[in-house]
Amino acid sequence: MAIVDDARGYPVAEPAADLNELIERLEEVITRGSRVPLTNRVMVEETEVLVLLEQIRRSLPRELRQARRVLQERQKIILDAQMEAQKILSTAQERAQYIMSEQGIVNEAKARCEEMLRQAKDQAKRAKGEVDLYAIDLLSRVEEVLQESLNRIQHVKDQVSR
Repeated sequence: MAIVDDARGYPVAEPAADLNELIERLEEVITRGSRVPLTNRVMVEETEVLVLLEQIRRSLPRELRQARRVLQERQKIILDAQMEAQKILSTAQERAQYIMSEQGIVNEAKARCEEMLRQAKDQAKRAKGEVDLYAIDLLSRVEEVLQESLNRIQHVKDQVSR
Protein backbone atom coordinates (compact mmCIF):
# COMPACT_ATOMS: atom_id res chain seq x y z
CA MET A 1 0.00 0.00 0.00
CA ALA A 2 1.67 3.26 -1.14
CA ILE A 3 1.41 5.94 1.54
CA VAL A 4 1.75 9.66 0.81
CA ASP A 5 0.93 12.64 3.04
CA ASP A 6 -1.85 14.94 1.91
CA ALA A 7 -2.03 18.72 2.43
CA ARG A 8 -3.28 18.25 6.02
CA GLY A 9 -0.39 15.93 6.87
CA TYR A 10 -2.56 12.79 6.97
CA PRO A 11 -1.36 9.67 5.23
CA VAL A 12 -3.25 8.90 2.03
CA ALA A 13 -3.33 5.82 -0.20
CA GLU A 14 -5.09 5.04 -3.43
CA PRO A 15 -8.83 4.57 -2.77
CA ALA A 16 -10.03 0.97 -2.80
CA ALA A 17 -12.84 0.00 -5.09
CA ASP A 18 -15.20 -1.19 -2.38
CA LEU A 19 -16.30 0.53 0.82
CA ASN A 20 -17.02 -2.81 2.48
CA GLU A 21 -13.49 -3.98 1.73
CA LEU A 22 -12.08 -0.88 3.42
CA ILE A 23 -14.16 -1.47 6.53
CA GLU A 24 -13.08 -5.11 6.63
CA ARG A 25 -9.45 -4.00 6.41
CA LEU A 26 -10.02 -1.55 9.27
CA GLU A 27 -11.48 -4.38 11.34
CA GLU A 28 -8.41 -6.48 10.53
CA VAL A 29 -6.10 -3.70 11.73
CA ILE A 30 -7.99 -3.53 15.02
CA THR A 31 -8.07 -7.31 15.39
CA ARG A 32 -4.33 -7.51 14.76
CA GLY A 33 -3.68 -4.72 17.28
CA SER A 34 -1.91 -5.36 20.56
CA ARG A 35 -4.15 -5.73 23.58
CA VAL A 36 -3.41 -3.54 26.62
CA PRO A 37 -3.21 -5.86 29.65
CA LEU A 38 -6.12 -5.70 32.12
CA THR A 39 -8.22 -3.47 29.79
CA ASN A 40 -10.42 -3.80 26.75
CA ARG A 41 -8.18 -1.42 24.82
CA VAL A 42 -6.22 -2.23 21.69
CA MET A 43 -3.17 -0.45 20.32
CA VAL A 44 -3.10 -0.13 16.53
CA GLU A 45 -0.77 1.35 13.95
CA GLU A 46 -1.92 4.96 13.68
CA THR A 47 -0.75 5.41 10.09
CA GLU A 48 -2.56 2.29 8.92
CA VAL A 49 -5.83 3.37 10.57
CA LEU A 50 -5.54 6.93 9.23
CA VAL A 51 -4.91 5.63 5.69
CA LEU A 52 -8.00 3.41 5.87
CA LEU A 53 -10.15 6.20 7.30
CA GLU A 54 -9.04 8.54 4.53
CA GLN A 55 -9.91 5.90 1.93
CA ILE A 56 -13.34 5.43 3.52
CA ARG A 57 -13.81 9.20 3.50
CA ARG A 58 -12.98 9.23 -0.24
CA SER A 59 -15.23 6.25 -1.05
CA LEU A 60 -18.39 7.69 0.49
CA PRO A 61 -18.66 10.64 -1.91
CA ARG A 62 -18.17 8.21 -4.84
CA GLU A 63 -21.24 6.21 -3.69
CA LEU A 64 -23.24 9.42 -3.35
CA ARG A 65 -22.12 10.67 -6.78
CA GLN A 66 -23.31 7.39 -8.27
CA ALA A 67 -26.76 7.81 -6.70
CA ARG A 68 -26.90 11.42 -7.90
CA ARG A 69 -25.98 10.28 -11.43
CA VAL A 70 -28.88 7.80 -11.40
CA LEU A 71 -31.27 10.58 -10.47
CA GLN A 72 -29.92 12.78 -13.26
CA GLU A 73 -30.34 9.93 -15.75
CA ARG A 74 -33.91 9.47 -14.54
CA GLN A 75 -34.61 13.16 -15.16
CA LYS A 76 -33.09 12.96 -18.64
CA ILE A 77 -35.22 9.92 -19.55
CA ILE A 78 -38.36 11.68 -18.33
CA LEU A 79 -37.46 14.83 -20.28
CA ASP A 80 -36.76 12.80 -23.41
CA ALA A 81 -40.11 11.01 -23.06
CA GLN A 82 -41.90 14.34 -22.61
CA MET A 83 -40.15 15.81 -25.64
CA GLU A 84 -41.08 12.75 -27.71
CA ALA A 85 -44.69 13.05 -26.57
CA GLN A 86 -44.65 16.72 -27.56
CA LYS A 87 -43.25 15.86 -31.01
CA ILE A 88 -45.95 13.24 -31.53
CA LEU A 89 -48.63 15.68 -30.44
CA SER A 90 -47.26 18.40 -32.69
CA THR A 91 -47.10 16.05 -35.67
CA ALA A 92 -50.63 14.84 -35.03
CA GLN A 93 -51.95 18.39 -34.77
CA GLU A 94 -50.25 19.45 -38.02
CA ARG A 95 -51.65 16.42 -39.78
CA ALA A 96 -55.11 17.07 -38.45
CA GLN A 97 -55.05 20.66 -39.71
CA TYR A 98 -53.85 19.56 -43.13
CA ILE A 99 -56.70 17.06 -43.53
CA MET A 100 -59.41 19.47 -42.27
CA SER A 101 -61.40 19.81 -45.50
CA GLU A 102 -64.59 17.99 -44.46
CA GLN A 103 -66.13 17.46 -41.04
CA GLY A 104 -65.80 13.66 -41.16
CA ILE A 105 -62.11 13.90 -42.00
CA VAL A 106 -61.66 16.50 -39.27
CA ASN A 107 -63.29 14.25 -36.71
CA GLU A 108 -61.11 11.35 -37.82
CA ALA A 109 -57.95 13.45 -37.51
CA LYS A 110 -58.93 14.59 -34.02
CA ALA A 111 -59.58 11.02 -32.95
CA ARG A 112 -56.20 9.89 -34.30
CA CYS A 113 -54.47 12.83 -32.65
CA GLU A 114 -56.05 12.08 -29.29
CA GLU A 115 -55.14 8.41 -29.62
CA MET A 116 -51.53 9.26 -30.44
CA LEU A 117 -51.39 11.68 -27.52
CA ARG A 118 -52.84 9.05 -25.20
CA GLN A 119 -50.30 6.51 -26.41
CA ALA A 120 -47.44 8.98 -25.96
CA LYS A 121 -48.59 9.81 -22.45
CA ASP A 122 -48.92 6.09 -21.62
CA GLN A 123 -45.44 5.45 -22.98
CA ALA A 124 -43.98 8.35 -20.99
CA LYS A 125 -45.77 7.16 -17.86
CA ARG A 126 -44.42 3.61 -18.30
CA ALA A 127 -40.90 4.90 -18.90
CA LYS A 128 -41.10 7.13 -15.84
CA GLY A 129 -42.36 4.21 -13.75
CA GLU A 130 -39.51 2.00 -14.89
CA VAL A 131 -36.95 4.70 -14.21
CA ASP A 132 -38.46 5.33 -10.78
CA LEU A 133 -38.25 1.62 -9.93
CA TYR A 134 -34.65 1.48 -11.11
CA ALA A 135 -33.72 4.60 -9.14
CA ILE A 136 -35.44 3.33 -5.99
CA ASP A 137 -33.68 -0.02 -6.32
CA LEU A 138 -30.27 1.58 -6.80
CA LEU A 139 -30.82 4.08 -3.99
CA SER A 140 -31.93 1.23 -1.71
CA ARG A 141 -28.74 -0.65 -2.50
CA VAL A 142 -26.65 2.46 -1.85
CA GLU A 143 -28.56 3.00 1.41
CA GLU A 144 -27.85 -0.60 2.47
CA VAL A 145 -24.16 -0.23 1.70
CA LEU A 146 -23.98 3.05 3.58
CA GLN A 147 -25.93 1.66 6.55
CA GLU A 148 -23.71 -1.41 6.68
CA SER A 149 -20.65 0.82 6.50
CA LEU A 150 -21.95 3.04 9.30
CA ASN A 151 -22.68 -0.04 11.42
CA ARG A 152 -19.19 -1.37 10.84
CA ILE A 153 -17.64 2.01 11.63
CA GLN A 154 -19.66 2.18 14.85
CA HIS A 155 -18.53 -1.36 15.70
CA VAL A 156 -14.90 -0.40 15.08
CA LYS A 157 -15.29 2.77 17.17
CA ASP A 158 -16.84 0.75 19.98
CA GLN A 159 -13.96 -1.74 19.87
CA VAL A 160 -11.33 1.01 19.75
CA SER A 161 -12.89 2.91 22.69
CA ARG A 162 -12.95 -0.15 24.95
